[in-house]
Amino acid sequence: MTRINEKRLVTTVQELVRIPSVNPPGREKPVAAYLYSRLKQWGWETTLIRDPDPDRPQVLAFLRGTGQRPPLILNGHMDVVPEGSISAWHAPPFSGVVQDGRIYGRGSCDMKGGLGVALEVARVIQLSQRSLLGDLILAFAMGEETGEPGTSRLLKHAGISDGFGIVLEPTNLEVCVAEKGLAWFRITLTGRSVHASMPELGINPIDTFLPLGQKIRAYAKQIRKRVHPLCGVASCTPTMIQGGVKENVVPDSLTLTLDRRINPDESLPEVRKEIETLLQELANTDSSFSANLTLMRVYEPAEIPGNLSEVKILREAVETVTGHPVQLSGTPFSTDVRHFINDWKIPAVTFGPGETDKPHTANESIAIRDLILATRVVLRAAERLLLA
Repeated sequence: MTRINEKRLVTTVQELVRIPSVNPPGREKPVAAYLYSRLKQWGWETTLIRDPDPDRPQVLAFLRGTGQRPPLILNGHMDVVPEGSISAWHAPPFSGVVQDGRIYGRGSCDMKGGLGVALEVARVIQLSQRSLLGDLILAFAMGEETGEPGTSRLLKHAGISDGFGIVLEPTNLEVCVAEKGLAWFRITLTGRSVHASMPELGINPIDTFLPLGQKIRAYAKQIRKRVHPLCGVASCTPTMIQGGVKENVVPDSLTLTLDRRINPDESLPEVRKEIETLLQELANTDSSFSANLTLMRVYEPAEIPGNLSEVKILREAVETVTGHPVQLSGTPFSTDVRHFINDWKIPAVTFGPGETDKPHTANESIAIRDLILATRVVLRAAERLLLA
């Protein structure tokens, strides 16, 4: 097979980082144009998918095989989180500068590096001019950072019902067959506003929040005993509190946001019922306690069996390329792998270059060595899956 072009790989990632596809507000369009142009130039069967948002197109590309084997889908998202305070960066956040063997910039690790790996694998396989037994599909999505259904819509338009997906998020080159889900709950406590000089005439939701905080703390401690073998402990974390309008006014409401991380062996209905029960217990003991529970966002947990043949092939590729034994892992964060597994019943893993502590940080970066290793791994696995 044709060798990896390391210079091309690095340059591609740099060029992608230099396109500030920040989300929110959702500026993926220039990245989609870059990817579409590159793949069309290479002669791939490439389409801009304008679903679910016509102003934020997605990229779907095929290198067709004979259909004797299921397709391999390489997936990544084009959006990046905002760069934050510019003063915290030692170089401009969209510079893509190379320093000490690393590419720096917002999205370099999460996940322009993964997009670069997918493109390099695609180009190397194409230049080999070997007949594929299954399709190689590239699916580049919008809106992953804000929980939008980009990848799910791409899989719908791909028209496939089988195959194997690799979501090229940063995993320290670990093969992840499970991931936690999350649910964001907003609890609104209702009070009655009065002048703070006569607090006895009102109902202060801050007072009712205090026992609620203790309940949540006890609940969080309790569920940490639920340990998934790959994803670790379940968790419930208060992350936002909002309330009050002025120093001398008893507020009429208070809102609390909870981040609940859900393991694959838990379910959203069960989790919601647990939160509702906690609120009902407080209402039963305090007639002034009034709360409304709203589910703001949910990413479902996902898991596939670790003994699938495709997983074994990828795991063997990692061990061959790196020279180190590989244990299967799970991710504590959510990725678009859930769309493969939950929405379309297509087995998929999260695997890619970059350290898991680099995304969303100031001075985000990715090691060039990791990019090269990840490309070699995916290329080796693709050869096993798609070539004779």
